[in-house]
Amino acid sequence: MLSLLDLFLPPLTMLFVVMDPIGNMPIFMSLTESPRPGYRQLMAKRSVLIGFCVMLFFAYAGEAFLNLLGISMPAFRIAGGIMLFIVALQMIFVEEQKEKAAGEITEDPYANDVAVFPLAVPLIAGPGSIASIILLMSERHGQWKQQLYVISALAIVSLITYILFRLSNYFARVLGKTINTVISKLLGIVLGAMASQFVIDGVRSLLE
Repeated sequence: MLSLLDLFLPPLTMLFVVMDPIGNMPIFMSLTESPRPGYRQLMAKRSVLIGFCVMLFFAYAGEAFLNLLGISMPAFRIAGGIMLFIVALQMIFVEEQKEKAAGEITEDPYANDVAVFPLAVPLIAGPGSIASIILLMSERHGQWKQQLYVISALAIVSLITYILFRLSNYFARVLGKTINTVISKLLGIVLGAMASQFVIDGVRSLLE
């Protein structure tokens, strides 16, 4: 019989890696630079809440949406794995592209609401995150208790994201840019391994 840790740790690890709250923290700081009092706190709250709602929608409606389009789960596992692998490569090799995109959105800090885009989507609820939540829930189809562990893991990662966003200034000073970059690269390697496993599982299901 699987223990609580065995049921809870895999989805928590997967969602933590793909949602990448640590890697998104410096991007959040860049996007929310503003002299307006409370602006950064407001963006942290709204972006995480919207991102969580988007992920929750795809957690319960994503598989039905795929069925409506006639897409099988093995095919989606392979596509999702490839997508996650691309995200992992971006985390490892082209993280500077995120920083460049962030700098292009903060020209008018008084009128610029970045909570929906790009913070909630695609930084928090991006393609890799959406693919992961659909796959995690589909693998536990009909097992509502195990699906509850996935939703609990999503809530915890969202809470961690919110806390890191609120404390982004402090962590940036303590860790520094170099350590933040190293952590993001390591998470990218872990995500690449998970993505490869998705592809292997999808191919295996098609061949059975």
